Amino acid sequence: MANPYEYYNGTMGIQARFLFEERPGKPQFKESLCLVGYFTFYRMVRSGRITLLRKQGPWQPMLVKWDGIPDDWQRGCIAAFGMPERKVAENRVERFIAYDSVAEEVFRDYRLPGNVRLTPEKQREYYANAVVLNALRVAVADMRGAQRALGGKTGVWDKLTEAVKSLNKERYPHTLPGTERRLKEKLREFQGTNYEILVNKNFGNTCSAKVNTDTKSSVMLELISDPRNLNNEQVARLYNMIAERMDWKKISAATVGVWRDKYDLESTPGRRGVTHHRNTRAMQVKRDRPTYPMYYWTIDGWDAELLYQATGIDKKGHSVTTYHNRLAIVVVLDPCINYPVGYAIGTHETPELITEALRNAANHTAELFGVRHRTHQLQSDHYAIKSLSPVYEMVAKHFTPAAIKNAKSKVVEPYFDHINTEYCQFFPNWSGFGATARKENQPNVDVLNKHRHEFPDREGCRKQLERIMDMERKHRLQRYMELYGRMPAEDKLLLSTEDYLYYFGASTQKNRLEAQGLTPTILGVERFYDSFDLDFRRHGSVRWTVKYDPEDLSQALAVNDDGTLRFMLQEKYSQPMALKERKEGDAAKLQAIFNFNIGMEEYITEVRARSYERVQQLFTESPTLNDTLAKMVLVDSHGQHKDQRNSQRLLASPTLSSPNLSKGRELVRTRASYSLRNEWEQEDTFASERREYVKSKVDLSKYLVETI
Repeated sequence: MANPYEYYNGTMGIQARFLFEERPGKPQFKESLCLVGYFTFYRMVRSGRITLLRKQGPWQPMLVKWDGIPDDWQRGCIAAFGMPERKVAENRVERFIAYDSVAEEVFRDYRLPGNVRLTPEKQREYYANAVVLNALRVAVADMRGAQRALGGKTGVWDKLTEAVKSLNKERYPHTLPGTERRLKEKLREFQGTNYEILVNKNFGNTCSAKVNTDTKSSVMLELISDPRNLNNEQVARLYNMIAERMDWKKISAATVGVWRDKYDLESTPGRRGVTHHRNTRAMQVKRDRPTYPMYYWTIDGWDAELLYQATGIDKKGHSVTTYHNRLAIVVVLDPCINYPVGYAIGTHETPELITEALRNAANHTAELFGVRHRTHQLQSDHYAIKSLSPVYEMVAKHFTPAAIKNAKSKVVEPYFDHINTEYCQFFPNWSGFGATARKENQPNVDVLNKHRHEFPDREGCRKQLERIMDMERKHRLQRYMELYGRMPAEDKLLLSTEDYLYYFGASTQKNRLEAQGLTPTILGVERFYDSFDLDFRRHGSVRWTVKYDPEDLSQALAVNDDGTLRFMLQEKYSQPMALKERKEGDAAKLQAIFNFNIGMEEYITEVRARSYERVQQLFTESPTLNDTLAKMVLVDSHGQHKDQRNSQRLLASPTLSSPNLSKGRELVRTRASYSLRNEWEQEDTFASERREYVKSKVDLSKYLVETI
């Protein structure tokens, strides 16, 4: 049993830890008598009922004056530990020992080569050496001063050397020399502040090491880093071949093991590869999940761990059934709550399958929120990145591919583990956790082989995966919709129908614009599409590819070969021939076409009039052109442009009076007198007159009768 009694500066004391209970929640000192509670003890100290001889230090316990504790405490201590022994003589050095915070900090923070700290035992040893040397320095001065005052001889070091040797090694585990000469030398080296000299020079010393130069350590590092992963015996054999020629000391396999640990960081890229180094040694980035939906999407493919059977014909023409087949699934994941916003299933991962998954994501957002959405950020790996980048950049405001071979940056990878564990493992055709998983966690291969004929076919396996994705969406849908409702309106990025059709739509054969618009054959049926965009009709010579959504054929997109021209098309509305069969809305659709055609003719007429004016001005300002055939063709034979345009402006005046209307009707009646060359201008004047008449609220049927 430990001795709780201790002298301090000539006074008998007892260590406080033997008296009181430890603070609640802290481990109890097993030899404590628990005579008083922790907080009660400190109240007695503050009130002066108990006297402290020494406060708690790093390696010295709190000490209480023995004569100052209550009698019942003394009786309990004597019964447990016996009567304290009174010291005959006080140690000449111990009474000068004091706590040294600087020494404690120096040895706590001291670093050996390789940034290795001192062990707690070594820290305590060197701290004891420091405080004993400091006490020895004070004791020498004290004894010399006392003896000089008495006029006696010194003889100081004999007594002090014995005092140092007689110090309690449990309290002061010092390793100072036991001879007077060496103790003096150590005190001179120390000088009160030179704490580093107390660290043993053999601690971490390389003087006796066999690999003790930069060249030798470099040879060792290169052998350890060899990509063939040589074992310790092989490295030692190769190193010793060089050592024999260079007259170096030979090493053993154990020495290689030490250096392998020392150079673990530097050798990992060579032994295990750069990817392993980046995933296990390099500093990783900690990331938080997005706050709202569609802030961030990640996409990746996975060979699902579900087997299906497939029958095919081998090279010899025999029918062969295989049972090891697996489908690939590409998932677009919203890490906000790990919601699978899009997915696609195929035999293997391809750019087309990835595009299909993104198309599914776009359409699913329309199902949830009524309109297709884009994401603020999309992350993928580098598979087919060159061909898929346009699609990625259209779907996302920012496309940020993950670092090459950095699976940790894609949270979709752990999501596949979740799918495999939570769903796939419960199917009878589950194939396991992958080749690198522990064998005891894999399914029984014998049972799988026995029931292989019960595996589903490819379509059945596809339905299993579709069911899993459907369950995942239903499980997370309510929370996903709640977060979308809280999402700021300005953060919602919409995906236009034009972009959706251009990147995700199916394509037809090339078509040329006709009077009825574009007439592509889609899903075996000839369909009619047209646009009210006047620019569309400017490109009559272009051969258009029509992009369409098989699930919505009401609109399509016309695209030229290089994608520089794009026009949204609407499926043409079919009018009934018989007035009897007309229904509500037919007249409005018909009038829209009339208005478009009228506007187009007005535009062409205006352009031709301006063109004629410029040509006429050219010939007026250039007399040298008067005798050319070009003037006769361009000016003399087309002089009616300006007149017709001016007549249109007159009729279009907002102050058109009744006499003007009569004049307009007269112009219309004489339209047959124009030559065939001027038929367009006559038709244009007639159309303008008709519109003005309608604007003046004259009955259309009466107007037609008068005009004709």
